[in-house]
Amino acid sequence: MIDIHCHLLYGVDDGADTINTSLTMLNDAVSQGITDIILTPHYRKGMFPFDKNAIMANYESIRKTAADMGIRLYLGCEYHANADMVGNLRNDRVMTLAGSDHVLAEYSHNSTLLQIQNSLDELLSNGYIPVIAHAERYGIVEKDPAVLALFEQMGALVQINANAILGLDGSAMKRVCKKILKGELADIIASDSHDMRERRSHMQDCRRYVSKKYGETTAVKLFERNPRKIIEGINRTGE
Repeated sequence: MIDIHCHLLYGVDDGADTINTSLTMLNDAVSQGITDIILTPHYRKGMFPFDKNAIMANYESIRKTAADMGIRLYLGCEYHANADMVGNLRNDRVMTLAGSDHVLAEYSHNSTLLQIQNSLDELLSNGYIPVIAHAERYGIVEKDPAVLALFEQMGALVQINANAILGLDGSAMKRVCKKILKGELADIIASDSHDMRERRSHMQDCRRYVSKKYGETTAVKLFERNPRKIIEGINRTGE
């Protein structure tokens, strides 16, 4: 499996707090069958600064150990969308996913349909492919998951969280994820893991659940094929 949304990198946001936590999370990832991880520290103006120097230093301190474990690490960013998004991407203030043209875009729970559409359109018209982070969390999606089809028709990808699918984020989120999966409205499932306690990765359990409920072909698409396209720099329509 490939995890394209993960806060395993220590000391840079609200994810792993120490290098020991990062290493424990890496061991856990190995045990679950994860082979590639894109580290996605938050950038949110006024909350998470996305300190590139610290990110690069901490990334280099664990990259070789991860490789020795059998996990390839890449860098990215979970970007809480704002008006400066395209400019910050162009001037390398923040990172795309694994150096690709894909951007992990986060929105507020109360973001409106128009706000998200405008943000996606700006990214797409500037050559970026938005990956909507944890799409199950947004109010407009909770109300009507079919809205995700509109975003996909624009050219965006939809990512949902493994823990939410399993009901670990509450029954309401599980119901939303069920509708998303039944409607074939998800493109990628990722962990969005932050630690080994409240927000631990459950990718393996989720993979088994999705395979049983929706078929192995669907599981391969959501956990392997579509995430690999990002790492390999293949656009949405590439095969």
